[in-house]
Amino acid sequence: MPAGQVYFFGRNAAMMALVDQQLKATGIQAVGYMDERNLLKDLATGACRLLVIGGGVEEEARVRLRAACAELNILVLEHHGGPGQLAAQIGQALG
Repeated sequence: MPAGQVYFFGRNAAMMALVDQQLKATGIQAVGYMDERNLLKDLATGACRLLVIGGGVEEEARVRLRAACAELNILVLEHHGGPGQLAAQIGQALG
């Protein structure tokens, strides 16, 4: 999978680091964000295929991100499990 096609967004720095390590260990090169404005700016470039939204993200931000992804034809995966399950869920979402 080309780098940059999967972005992930969360609010907890420690969890974001774990997610990054887990994805890299399974061969998924993803880009992580904790700042919504930077994420939205980068989503608009068209490089992202799938956005993973972490369980700790508040509903208002989820609504904005889902709307932006719908407009840009980007898949959304709202992940509420641990980082160990994420790679398989990403694989399923991307087909």
